[in-house]
Amino acid sequence: MKTFSLLALLFGLSQASQQLSPCLQKCLEPMAKIEKTISYVYRNYEDVCDILEKQALCAQDCSATDRAMFFQYTTFYRIHCVDMEEELEDHMPCLKEASYKADFVCRDKCQNKQQKTLTKEEKQSNVCKTVECSTLCYFKQFSESCPKAQNVMVKLNVRNAEEMRRLTHEKHVQDMSEQCRRIHDGDYIRSQLLDAVRHDKPEKASKSEKSDKMEKKIKKN
Repeated sequence: MKTFSLLALLFGLSQASQQLSPCLQKCLEPMAKIEKTISYVYRNYEDVCDILEKQALCAQDCSATDRAMFFQYTTFYRIHCVDMEEELEDHMPCLKEASYKADFVCRDKCQNKQQKTLTKEEKQSNVCKTVECSTLCYFKQFSESCPKAQNVMVKLNVRNAEEMRRLTHEKHVQDMSEQCRRIHDGDYIRSQLLDAVRHDKPEKASKSEKSDKMEKKIKKN
């Protein structure tokens, strides 16, 4: 089975078709070699961030256009390693532990087989649908396994959507399908994340009640 990669979808989604200059290609190559699964990034967080720092220095020798593209292509890593490093620090041990299960569950839930007969627009829309599904799935998995990290994960996902939108040309945004515009909308992502948590609470409460009843029956017997 082909490994599902949320990071690959987020990594330069808007401009993946652009030709890279030799300088930018050289600086991005080590980033592209990083295994693009959440579990790998979290379990090798320090090493991944060291690679980002080194390659960001590499990009300083490229043109201004290349530097801007490097900044965009590495949005996911930059948010994790720079923008939210301090906020993630206390939660990283739990996130590392929970990441394998999250990868397994979300790969199974969100992986989409691309049909060859689809148009370019339909394929793009399917990719964006997968990104949204994965964003919600990983959030729910981490919220369940690491409840103290929930607020940080909301902020991280909203920040990622806002950065994708900020770094995408307005014309490209207008040309996107509605599905793709959604994942570039921080307010939409926030509302979806919070709704997902709210909808989970009754189910968890129900499970807890069933568990309590079962314990009472056992004690009576």
